[in-house]
Amino acid sequence: MKSADYEYLAETLTGRRARDLKFESQISGTIEGSINQKAVARQTLLDSKTPEEREIEKRRYSLSTYGRAHMEKYSSPIVSDRPLGELQVPGDQIKSTPAPQLKGHSEGEPSSWQDANGRLKLQVHSAPIRQTLQLY
Repeated sequence: MKSADYEYLAETLTGRRARDLKFESQISGTIEGSINQKAVARQTLLDSKTPEEREIEKRRYSLSTYGRAHMEKYSSPIVSDRPLGELQVPGDQIKSTPAPQLKGHSEGEPSSWQDANGRLKLQVHSAPIRQTLQLY
């Protein structure tokens, strides 16, 4: 190999320049055989996916290989428009779910904590008082 080839390899391995497959194919020697075409295809496939798709793929593998506790421990939160089913962990934000219902003091009936405009509502406290204060 020539000195330019060694410089290219050193700069690529230290991260100072991106890989150039065309230049690598021109390098003298058997370096072309050391390039794993499957690894290049896999990296291309990973680069084409969104972060949400990559995280879901990671969760599926983690769930099937190591179990639910491992998946919950090592997953990153996802903000999604669709329910994730068994892949959902605490911390995920699912946009399509309705507003959470709070149970107030209004006879045990759940009510929304937002009005029609999205502003917060005060809770209704219409429960009967069960304690009495006695003075001695």
